[in-house]
Amino acid sequence: MRHQEPDKGGFVQLGLLFILAALCHVGHSLECYSCINPANGCTTVVSCSHNQDTCFIVKAVLPKTYYQCWMFDRCSFEAIAKALGETELQYRCCQENLCNKSDGTSISGKTALLGILLLVAVWRFCL
Repeated sequence: MRHQEPDKGGFVQLGLLFILAALCHVGHSLECYSCINPANGCTTVVSCSHNQDTCFIVKAVLPKTYYQCWMFDRCSFEAIAKALGETELQYRCCQENLCNKSDGTSISGKTALLGILLLVAVWRFCL
């Protein structure tokens, strides 16, 4: 009976997948929706500055809605209310590209690509 060596191609693909995942997030600034009180949902996308590592959506009274880049360490009711000059608000901070979409269901193209590559690598590794 002949001993069969395991297929090393699966390990190589899995390693390349992890390298690709790391490179996808290096050197790119966070992208957020940026609007104040849009009529039909916010569609303006901006690249955040180097010190802005968070997106937020804020719903204040009137109703008034803000979408923009922000700093994670200032993601508190007090800091946001002071910066926007609002006394009553609800907010949500997040740290993924375009995560401050109003319905909260966006998925980036990079995330989808990495998911597909991971499935392919696992499929090939298991066969």
